[in-house]
Amino acid sequence: MANIEIRQETPTAFYIKVHDTDNVAIIVNDNGLKAGTRFPDGLELIEHIPQGHKVALLDIPANGEIIRYGEVIGYAVRAIPRGSWIDESMVVLPEAPPLHTLPLATKVPEPLPPLEGYTFEGYRNADGSVGTKNLLGITTSVHCVAGVVDYVVKIIERDLLPKYPNVDGVVGLNH
Repeated sequence: MANIEIRQETPTAFYIKVHDTDNVAIIVNDNGLKAGTRFPDGLELIEHIPQGHKVALLDIPANGEIIRYGEVIGYAVRAIPRGSWIDESMVVLPEAPPLHTLPLATKVPEPLPPLEGYTFEGYRNADGSVGTKNLLGITTSVHCVAGVVDYVVKIIERDLLPKYPNVDGVVGLNH
């Protein structure tokens, strides 16, 4: 489990580092923080960084990993000095693995004993069977891709759902 670490210079200057291995943190102050802001760990901002944006906690070399939540979220397009604002132009995303290389969930679980005395909130079909809504939920681990989730939901609704009438919808779960 990651420990959330909050550091401050004054009562009004904060950044949040989520995982011990993170080399970036998020500036949380209204209006961001100005160049020259210094934190107790020695980090000094070399430029203004807007609220909600990433700051480099260490020097990150060109092609170096950018780590948040203890996970690689991208690679540096060029060297990023400690204290710099990391914006989208400085990051290239990791390559997605080819679909055919992803493992399949093929193990069939043991049957469970029948449930008795339980109910659920579903609906009765015309043929007497019952069901619930069959929704696909899409979520992320970072807020900076919320727009991507919204876009993906629209594409799935337009292009994919018509092919699967048994799926009632898709929901983007942004945070």
